[in-house]
Amino acid sequence: MRSLLRFVALLVAGLLFAIPAAAQDEKKEEKKDKPADPLEAMIGKPAPDFEGDFAVNGKPVKLSDLKGKVVLVDFWAVWCGPCIATFPHLREWHKEYKEKGLEIVGVTMYNCELNRHYGFDNEAGKVTRIEKQTKEGEQEMLKQFAEHHKLDHLLMTLPQEKLRKAFEEYHVRGIPHVVLVDREGIVQLVKVGAGEANARAIETKIRELLAP
Repeated sequence: MRSLLRFVALLVAGLLFAIPAAAQDEKKEEKKDKPADPLEAMIGKPAPDFEGDFAVNGKPVKLSDLKGKVVLVDFWAVWCGPCIATFPHLREWHKEYKEKGLEIVGVTMYNCELNRHYGFDNEAGKVTRIEKQTKEGEQEMLKQFAEHHKLDHLLMTLPQEKLRKAFEEYHVRGIPHVVLVDREGIVQLVKVGAGEANARAIETKIRELLAP
């Protein structure tokens, strides 16, 4: 009888030990099967190239042309409230770090190609819906928008197909979407959304990448 009880006790103890171990193995398998965060997966890899067709505060460039500088790529839009909320930081960083090797490149779209038609009301200082807009009209509107918001960094538009490709390659699902690229053209940081926590993280990384 005692032998039987001892056997049962050993069996129960073995089962209690095996259950957590099995659960741990299952968690490891789940972690292994779970797809990697596409934004995290970009870090340490070459930044996909793109080229604008129109620019404010400079000429359209290829991203690869800026190799040798630390580049902050900012995917944004004129109608995006959180994007506008980041402008004070962008102005500050442009002023503080441009001479040290930082290039800020704001990348935006032609809204008229997406059947969204905007103009800029200079008196109200805001974007307004209009009946019809053209690419040329939107370029002029972007100049007015940049002047009103005192944006001195490079702003570029990408035509629809190039924009779609850039959004896919940079995994843009929401804006503002910021990508920091080092002097060798390698992605070092990706942040989505406005907010002081993101701003602090971005500036900390800018300083790190600009350090001699």
